[in-house]
Amino acid sequence: ANVRGAGQARGVHVDVDLLHVEEGPRTVCGAGQNTGGAAVAGLASVVTLLVMTVNMLAEFATLGTLFRSYVGCSGLLAVVPTISIAGLTLSYTMAGGLYVSILTDRLQAVMSFLLIIVLSVVLAFQLEMSLDALPALNAQQKGFTYEGFSSLLTMPLSLMTSTLFSEAMWQRVWASEDDRTLSRASILGGSAVVLVVFFFGFCAFLALWAWPDVIASTDPNLYFFALFSKGRSTRLDSWPGLAALLCAAIFSEGAVDSLQNGITATLSSTLLQGRPLGATRALVLFVNLPLAILGATPLVNNVLNLFLLSNMLTTVCALPLLACFVPGPWAHRLISEGAVVLGCFGGAAGLSSYGCIRTGSVSGGVHVAWLGNNYGYDYFLVAVASSAIGLGVGTGAAKVASSCRRNGRGGRGSDEVDSVEDSSSLSESSSPPGREGSRDR
Repeated sequence: ANVRGAGQARGVHVDVDLLHVEEGPRTVCGAGQNTGGAAVAGLASVVTLLVMTVNMLAEFATLGTLFRSYVGCSGLLAVVPTISIAGLTLSYTMAGGLYVSILTDRLQAVMSFLLIIVLSVVLAFQLEMSLDALPALNAQQKGFTYEGFSSLLTMPLSLMTSTLFSEAMWQRVWASEDDRTLSRASILGGSAVVLVVFFFGFCAFLALWAWPDVIASTDPNLYFFALFSKGRSTRLDSWPGLAALLCAAIFSEGAVDSLQNGITATLSSTLLQGRPLGATRALVLFVNLPLAILGATPLVNNVLNLFLLSNMLTTVCALPLLACFVPGPWAHRLISEGAVVLGCFGGAAGLSSYGCIRTGSVSGGVHVAWLGNNYGYDYFLVAVASSAIGLGVGTGAAKVASSCRRNGRGGRGSDEVDSVEDSSSLSESSSPPGREGSRDR
């Protein structure tokens, strides 16, 4: 199972049959067991692997952009830092697994927060332009725009659905000692995310506010670093800029090692189940090195689009797969494997069709829907609505099929059939296979 080693390392019993737990969180990688088929479990695993791989490529691309555009490296020098971080994270995650990853998370958190405090003090004392001298906000900067209103929906939805499909996060959930520890860590982690994201975003906003003409031509990934450059060009030319670069590198390192562990766990429990752990590690190494090299090159120059791709994919699949976790025998009968698959593919088809309608072309519409909608709220609403419609159609079809089967049975009334099916579903949910000595969460 995904976190067996972490639980043993911490002396905590972690139930390996995660997907038959009737209470508490579960990973989406085995959601198919709730619907009685392997197609949903396979679909969830594929989506999870794709999302984590794309996110890891985005992290490598971020580092590559920083060293090319901000530090000024070129050629092989621009690739070396990204390869070094990939090699460093792979070395200690292969040696210690999730346990070491959690320990390094703590160290990375302390170091990054110390750097943020230092950068905050620098901003407070060295910001050249006082608040009184800042120009008036224009209409775009005030945020009452299509993009501004869209972010109220798309940002929370993207973060929640991407977390759902991140085995890196679920590993830490199931490695927690108890519910109290999990709740306390969730509150602490959520609060830290809010503060750090606000700090980075607000610094970038200050740079755009103070020097709109200069910053407008700067790479959007470097807006934050513009405040720590001595001149008007966003370059590494000061020690606060070096501290900001180090902070960003630490963040990327923490994300990469967590994603590497998540990919390893998903592969070992699905595609390479029953194989030696060395085979999984070799495959993860084979995947990581090309991603690190590709991310360090100018071929991947739009990090936001990479995150958008993974966010649209998780938004399309979230509602149908969450439906697998609805408790009760009626849900087990009603939400079939076909309904879940139809919901996911219906969401993808609806989103792509909406993009084609908006642009008037097939290729351009698909590109805009998945990679170029700039986090527009209408695209996310269409994705959720389409997946809900697909799930509803599949559920209705399953209900009709069930009614036809009842009508075709002779000598048994519908009430008796319902009673037998209810008792069967309850028996399955209360006595899942391999569920011995499970920890009460």
